Amino acid sequence: MSELLEFGKVNEEYFRFLKPVVVIGFFDGVHLGHKKIIEACVSRAERLKGVSTVLTFDNPPINTIKNRMYKRLIISYEEKIKIINDLNIDYIVTVRNGSDFLKLSPESFCSDVLVKKLHVKEIFVGDDFRFGFKAEGNIKFLKDFFKPYRVKVNVMPLVKVKNEIVSSTNIRKYYSEGKIKKIATLLGRNPQIEGVVVKSSGRGRKLGFPTANIDVCGIFVTPRDGVYLGRVMVDYKHELIPSIINIGSNPTFKGGKRWIETYLLNFDENIYGKKIKITFLERLRNEISFKSKDKLISQMVADLNYANKYFRIKVNNDKND
Repeated sequence: MSELLEFGKVNEEYFRFLKPVVVIGFFDGVHLGHKKIIEACVSRAERLKGVSTVLTFDNPPINTIKNRMYKRLIISYEEKIKIINDLNIDYIVTVRNGSDFLKLSPESFCSDVLVKKLHVKEIFVGDDFRFGFKAEGNIKFLKDFFKPYRVKVNVMPLVKVKNEIVSSTNIRKYYSEGKIKKIATLLGRNPQIEGVVVKSSGRGRKLGFPTANIDVCGIFVTPRDGVYLGRVMVDYKHELIPSIINIGSNPTFKGGKRWIETYLLNFDENIYGKKIKITFLERLRNEISFKSKDKLISQMVADLNYANKYFRIKVNNDKND
């Protein structure tokens, strides 16, 4: 299990004799490219009999610089740490509230952070890595700086899957298009989103389809508005409940606010205030503005019939795998 450390609380002696092999990045989504560079860092640290170390941030640097939610997250910080931990990294060093950190010049970042504090033995970065104040530092600067220290800088090329570059930018693009299978291919897992169930208008229950609503569209990257099939975990229990998920603003009722609503199949517990994690499996259709409540209900019944058939087939296929 990884040891999680806050950068500001790490003194200059902590890593002195540990021979850290350090990989640096925000790792938005911890996609297949991120996993490859982290795994390379772990492997190299084992060969050097050192410790593998991730240096990351709790927020996207651009959000810290602009002091607002300028860039929405693909996954939460907590989920990012969990996924990195599962990759057998020894240490995760997180920069929290990093406004002062981001003002460091490239030279200060190398000398004060990587040399004096982390005592780096080797470094791993992606081939688009930039650092320091206003991202003035680049890979050439990093390599030139560390030549006298005999610290190797390993630059990992972009990963491709099915001739597609694995990047957070491409993943975000597929979120905006609602292409769940494309997202899953680049992430290496189905996209997920989590949040606390909040009270809304209760309209779904009146229509016969009570939904659990989470208000996270302003925080996380979400798939394009529409209706999806997925599974829901409630309060970190391992049971995954089949569900129909709607993302949008309820145009039939001119709702205005953008929500994520999920109807859990064969489930009737009160889960207000509980945290749920939604896993998206398939896009079903666009969000539609219906002319009447009855036409909306008719479509919802059709969605439910499709979902029941889909999950029966999926369960049978899972048994046969």
